Amino acid sequence: MRNDLLRTTLTSFFVFCLLCLPASAFAVDDIRQEKTMPEGGKAVLTFDTPLLTMTETPFTVELIGSTGKILADAAVSLSLVMPDMAMPLNNPKAIWLKDAYHGTAIFTMAGEWQAILIVQRPGHDLVELTFKLGEVLMK
Repeated sequence: MRNDLLRTTLTSFFVFCLLCLPASAFAVDDIRQEKTMPEGGKAVLTFDTPLLTMTETPFTVELIGSTGKILADAAVSLSLVMPDMAMPLNNPKAIWLKDAYHGTAIFTMAGEWQAILIVQRPGHDLVELTFKLGEVLMK
Protein backbone atom coordinates (compact mmCIF):
# COMPACT_ATOMS: atom_id res chain seq x y z
CA MET A 1 0.00 0.00 0.00
CA ARG A 2 2.77 2.39 0.93
CA ASN A 3 4.67 1.67 -2.34
CA ASP A 4 1.51 2.35 -4.36
CA LEU A 5 1.09 5.74 -2.71
CA LEU A 6 4.75 6.61 -3.34
CA ARG A 7 4.53 5.47 -6.98
CA THR A 8 1.35 7.54 -7.54
CA THR A 9 2.90 10.61 -5.91
CA LEU A 10 6.11 10.37 -7.97
CA THR A 11 4.20 9.79 -11.21
CA SER A 12 1.96 12.78 -10.51
CA PHE A 13 5.00 14.93 -9.76
CA PHE A 14 6.75 13.82 -12.97
CA VAL A 15 3.67 14.62 -15.10
CA PHE A 16 3.33 18.01 -13.38
CA CYS A 17 6.99 18.83 -14.15
CA LEU A 18 6.55 17.87 -17.81
CA LEU A 19 3.48 20.08 -18.14
CA CYS A 20 5.35 23.03 -16.63
CA LEU A 21 8.17 22.92 -19.19
CA PRO A 22 7.93 25.60 -21.89
CA ALA A 23 7.39 24.44 -25.46
CA SER A 24 10.87 25.70 -26.32
CA ALA A 25 12.31 22.87 -24.21
CA PHE A 26 11.10 20.45 -26.88
CA ALA A 27 12.13 22.58 -29.88
CA VAL A 28 14.77 21.39 -32.33
CA ASP A 29 17.92 23.47 -31.83
CA ASP A 30 18.61 24.02 -35.51
CA ILE A 31 17.31 22.99 -38.87
CA ARG A 32 19.61 22.41 -41.83
CA GLN A 33 18.20 21.08 -45.07
CA GLU A 34 19.55 20.92 -48.58
CA LYS A 35 17.91 20.50 -51.97
CA THR A 36 19.34 19.94 -55.43
CA MET A 37 18.81 22.85 -57.82
CA PRO A 38 17.46 22.18 -61.34
CA GLU A 39 20.70 23.26 -63.07
CA GLY A 40 22.82 21.24 -60.66
CA GLY A 41 24.41 22.25 -57.43
CA LYS A 42 22.51 22.65 -54.21
CA ALA A 43 20.73 25.10 -51.96
CA VAL A 44 21.19 24.81 -48.20
CA LEU A 45 18.67 26.43 -45.83
CA THR A 46 19.64 26.71 -42.16
CA PHE A 47 17.75 28.05 -39.16
CA ASP A 48 20.20 28.27 -36.24
CA THR A 49 17.61 28.70 -33.48
CA PRO A 50 14.49 26.75 -32.54
CA LEU A 51 11.40 27.61 -34.58
CA LEU A 52 9.08 29.46 -32.22
CA THR A 53 6.12 31.71 -32.91
CA MET A 54 6.48 35.49 -32.91
CA THR A 55 10.25 35.29 -32.54
CA GLU A 56 12.84 36.78 -34.90
CA THR A 57 14.48 33.69 -36.34
CA PRO A 58 17.70 34.19 -38.32
CA PHE A 59 18.23 31.99 -41.36
CA THR A 60 21.05 31.40 -43.84
CA VAL A 61 20.89 30.27 -47.46
CA GLU A 62 23.94 28.87 -49.20
CA LEU A 63 23.81 28.42 -52.98
CA ILE A 64 26.44 26.15 -54.46
CA GLY A 65 26.66 25.74 -58.23
CA SER A 66 27.23 22.48 -60.08
CA THR A 67 30.98 23.21 -60.17
CA GLY A 68 31.11 23.66 -56.38
CA LYS A 69 31.44 27.44 -56.65
CA ILE A 70 29.40 29.57 -54.23
CA LEU A 71 26.78 31.60 -56.10
CA ALA A 72 26.71 35.23 -54.93
CA ASP A 73 24.70 36.85 -57.76
CA ALA A 74 21.14 35.89 -56.82
CA ALA A 75 18.09 37.63 -55.41
CA VAL A 76 16.97 35.31 -52.60
CA SER A 77 13.79 35.23 -50.50
CA LEU A 78 11.59 32.77 -48.67
CA SER A 79 7.86 32.30 -48.85
CA LEU A 80 6.82 30.91 -45.46
CA VAL A 81 3.55 28.99 -45.61
CA MET A 82 1.39 26.65 -43.59
CA PRO A 83 0.28 24.04 -46.15
CA ASP A 84 -3.12 23.39 -44.55
CA MET A 85 -4.08 27.00 -43.85
CA ALA A 86 -4.52 30.20 -45.82
CA MET A 87 -1.99 32.70 -44.51
CA PRO A 88 -1.08 36.31 -45.31
CA LEU A 89 2.14 36.76 -47.29
CA ASN A 90 5.26 36.10 -45.26
CA ASN A 91 8.24 36.60 -47.60
CA PRO A 92 11.45 37.49 -45.77
CA LYS A 93 14.29 38.52 -48.06
CA ALA A 94 17.89 37.44 -47.65
CA ILE A 95 20.90 39.61 -48.42
CA TRP A 96 24.42 38.56 -49.34
CA LEU A 97 26.92 38.91 -46.48
CA LYS A 98 30.42 37.40 -46.68
CA ASP A 99 29.73 33.82 -47.78
CA ALA A 100 25.95 33.32 -47.77
CA TYR A 101 22.54 34.98 -47.88
CA HIS A 102 21.19 36.01 -44.47
CA GLY A 103 17.69 36.98 -43.38
CA THR A 104 15.24 36.93 -40.51
CA ALA A 105 11.94 35.06 -40.44
CA ILE A 106 8.97 35.37 -38.11
CA PHE A 107 6.48 32.51 -37.77
CA THR A 108 3.06 33.86 -36.83
CA MET A 109 1.35 30.65 -35.69
CA ALA A 110 2.19 27.31 -34.19
CA GLY A 111 1.91 24.29 -36.48
CA GLU A 112 3.46 22.69 -39.57
CA TRP A 113 5.36 25.12 -41.83
CA GLN A 114 7.12 25.03 -45.17
CA ALA A 115 9.66 27.43 -46.64
CA ILE A 116 9.66 27.94 -50.38
CA LEU A 117 13.10 29.23 -51.34
CA ILE A 118 12.89 31.62 -54.30
CA VAL A 119 16.13 32.19 -56.22
CA GLN A 120 16.47 34.51 -59.21
CA ARG A 121 19.87 34.73 -60.92
CA PRO A 122 20.64 36.95 -63.91
CA GLY A 123 20.23 34.95 -67.13
CA HIS A 124 18.64 31.95 -65.38
CA ASP A 125 15.08 30.77 -64.81
CA LEU A 126 13.42 31.46 -61.47
CA VAL A 127 13.97 28.56 -59.07
CA GLU A 128 11.57 27.58 -56.27
CA LEU A 129 12.54 24.85 -53.83
CA THR A 130 10.22 23.66 -51.04
CA PHE A 131 11.64 22.78 -47.62
CA LYS A 132 9.45 21.07 -45.00
CA LEU A 133 10.35 22.77 -41.72
CA GLY A 134 8.17 20.70 -39.42
CA GLU A 135 6.44 21.97 -36.32
CA VAL A 136 6.81 25.56 -35.14
CA LEU A 137 6.07 25.73 -31.41
CA MET A 138 4.45 28.42 -29.27
CA LYS A 139 6.91 30.85 -27.73
